[in-house]
Amino acid sequence: MKKILYIAFYYNHTNEIASKRLQGVSKYLPKFGFEPIVIVPKTANPTVEFDNVQVIETPYEDMISRFIPNKKGRETKKEMTSQDNENKFVSKAISIAGELFAYPDGMKYWKKPAFSKCCEIIENENVSGIISSSFPITSHIIAHDLKKKYDLPWIADLRDLWNLNPYIHHTAIRRHFEKKLEMKTFENADVLTTTTPLAKETLQTLHPTKKIISVVSGYDPEEYENIIRTEFSDKLTLMYAGSLYAGKRDPSILFQAINELINEKKIIKDEITVDFYGDTTNLKDLSEKYDLSSNVGIHGKISHEEVLQNQANSDVLLLISWMNRNEKMFIPGKVYEYIASKKPILSIGYPEGSLKELIEKTNIGYHVSTVDETKKAIYDYYQKYNNNELKYAGNEFADEYSMENTAKNYSKILEEII
Repeated sequence: MKKILYIAFYYNHTNEIASKRLQGVSKYLPKFGFEPIVIVPKTANPTVEFDNVQVIETPYEDMISRFIPNKKGRETKKEMTSQDNENKFVSKAISIAGELFAYPDGMKYWKKPAFSKCCEIIENENVSGIISSSFPITSHIIAHDLKKKYDLPWIADLRDLWNLNPYIHHTAIRRHFEKKLEMKTFENADVLTTTTPLAKETLQTLHPTKKIISVVSGYDPEEYENIIRTEFSDKLTLMYAGSLYAGKRDPSILFQAINELINEKKIIKDEITVDFYGDTTNLKDLSEKYDLSSNVGIHGKISHEEVLQNQANSDVLLLISWMNRNEKMFIPGKVYEYIASKKPILSIGYPEGSLKELIEKTNIGYHVSTVDETKKAIYDYYQKYNNNELKYAGNEFADEYSMENTAKNYSKILEEII
């Protein structure tokens, strides 16, 4: 097999959605003739291991640790009472430092040890190519320097865009230098990859001459081999698992739709429930506002294994996205997990974009953006549930969204450039 250097900062961070793509690509690349050597920072996270995949940990010190050392042994009452004020000061200091000193990111001190280890590997093993994945941008800086030194084929994977990311806001001066750095960093990359076709189109506006390929993510089928339905409810059960991002993912449309359906006597109040796992932002207040306290289950955080099992035991799986046009180019990683669960999906979010296109292409459920659309979808699911007709309706396109196919697509790119 050809060896590939894979610079993947969040590979071992299993609580990060980024790790799903990083781990999935490395796990299945060997099936297509490539052996990844994964470069990661040494952290408290356990090392994720797969057959035919080497994981190399390198020394790491983040920016915060360097400038704000841990205060070990300080447990006096006086210091504990001042902890809140100190945390506020530290948070403000971190924010300022982030804009001034975290350039291109707070992981920049990983560059030196990671680059050194990569050079050692390249000089002692027959490495055929490089894949780097961001965030952090430091991963690409390392790959850029390796490309310059060894002229190995290089794929730069942007899970999120760099300067064209609509959710990152810098000062004008910082934006100027960030853009120059992006142009310089990718000038010798062989291929840039993104996670959606719309992200590819956006990135192409900044790099018009670069070869850019959209490589969508997916689910790992092996995670679901032992997941089966173990419980059945006498009511239609909808489930949401994940973050609400401080209210940006707002379930108000969902709650209003259910409330109106109940008041219109199209749904019996005791025959529908909505379970939330993870973030609990505003859920209690919203459920009370729409008279749904007895219908909304607020469960807090649970393990990933429990999430998968509860998805299997639910009837409809919920996606709630930010109702913002910036969401158009994004596909939340949760949708792939839902596809793997083979349950009908109700997605509430911005009316156009990559997520809607995926749901319509695969026929896995509804994507709605208004109360009326949400009511129609829920009522349809409710009727089918009561008639024992509610089932997963994903078509052949849904089967394409697996991490094995994601790795296969990377293998095709590697075969072209090596």
